[in-house]
Amino acid sequence: MLQITEEINDILDFGYSIATERYYLKLFDMILDGCMKFTNADAGKLYIEDNGSLKHLIDVNRSVGLNNGRSATDSRHDAVPMDEHNLIAYTYIHKKMLNIEDIYQQKNFDVLGIKEFDAAYCYRTKSLLMVPIFEPGKRVIGVMQLINCTSDAGESIPFPVEYEKMVTSLTSQMAIAFTNMLLIQELEELLFSFVESMTTAIDARTPYNANHTVHVAEYCMEIADYINALHTRGEYKEYIGENDREQLYMAAMLHDLGKMITPREVLNKATRLGDRFDGLMTKLEKIALLMKIDMLEGRMDSAEWAMADLRLSNFRAELPGINIRERLNDSEIYRINDMAARTYVGKDGVIIPYLDEEEKKALNITKGTLTIEERKIVEQHVVFTDKMLDKIKFNEKYDRVQMMASRHHEYLDGSGYPNQFKAEDLDILTRLLTIIDIFDSLTSTDRPYKGTLPLNKALDILEAMAKEGKLDKDLVRIVKDYMKKKVYS
Repeated sequence: MLQITEEINDILDFGYSIATERYYLKLFDMILDGCMKFTNADAGKLYIEDNGSLKHLIDVNRSVGLNNGRSATDSRHDAVPMDEHNLIAYTYIHKKMLNIEDIYQQKNFDVLGIKEFDAAYCYRTKSLLMVPIFEPGKRVIGVMQLINCTSDAGESIPFPVEYEKMVTSLTSQMAIAFTNMLLIQELEELLFSFVESMTTAIDARTPYNANHTVHVAEYCMEIADYINALHTRGEYKEYIGENDREQLYMAAMLHDLGKMITPREVLNKATRLGDRFDGLMTKLEKIALLMKIDMLEGRMDSAEWAMADLRLSNFRAELPGINIRERLNDSEIYRINDMAARTYVGKDGVIIPYLDEEEKKALNITKGTLTIEERKIVEQHVVFTDKMLDKIKFNEKYDRVQMMASRHHEYLDGSGYPNQFKAEDLDILTRLLTIIDIFDSLTSTDRPYKGTLPLNKALDILEAMAKEGKLDKDLVRIVKDYMKKKVYS
């Protein structure tokens, strides 16, 4: 029966740690430290292939107290020259392990760099184990160099042959884990490139949403970092981890994806009448000409014509302003409804209304440029966002992106849309995305159906919505503080 000794158990635990590690920089440190431990090596170096060259990433020497990680900037982190007289290059090129008893006795390799190191640190490099790191498919992705196997008495001895298979096995596990990490990274890059392409597609459909999407994503990242800084100082209980931060960014980039489905004539409607304006102006001009003909041919009294023509001329002069003004006053609404009640009746009995029902409805918009029906169409973009994102198979790492993107118009009191979710259904990331979306909409200079507000006014609106129970009060306070610091700094 196999006896699991303490050493075997340590190796098994180490192999599991390698297989489950998610961050490649930590993986590199782990594999070098582990192989040094199990071979009782005094020092070690790790080189990883990068775009056809070998980069020196880690350099550890216990005797001299050296521990240079990837962040070190000295010359040891330059690319290794692909020269067969170089130990590292030879191992990489020939995919061959080297077990050297005394490097100073070697004649086939350049040891000048080793001797310079020994002289500088009063060290004596002796035994070396050069191990090529194979990924599945036998491609070499790097080289590990273990230096000076140490006996129990503290003397430098050759690396035992049995260590070769053990180190090869452990580095192969690392290579598999590293390859999987790169594959995951490539898939994530593909996903983010898809997200960016979708944003580009939205931009192409309307000039009124391009900057909004980018601004919302940038603001979300800035506020997330600000929240974490407050948490570090003990000023806010919540902390947004790296994965949450990535999910928030992706949700922000995709939150308006459903506008791909929104009709362009509604999405780009910058005035009350939209593309109906020219047709209405032409119709009113035609009515004025028909009335003048009726007057000239005696079918209309000249005094009656003069009054009707003046009324129509005044309305036509006002119409361009009414069409684009953000808010209408009571007198303007009265004149619109008065004109809507009037019709022209031709000599053949044909009736032409000054304003048809759609024109009347559009001009009666007291604020913005969208009718109730058009606003409902725009609001449907959230439903389409949810349906479109439901077709994307997000993995566990991005399991809340769809939820955040499809709920960014929901309010804590249940008065939002489309599903009237309440506070218990809205996590901190969704709440933050909602606030940032509103803030950028209020302060944006390129939204067709919303006027642009100064910073203080926009922040006052957010505070008012928080007092009404729609938005998270703490997050609104944080956004307000950050935005003021950002602007006034």
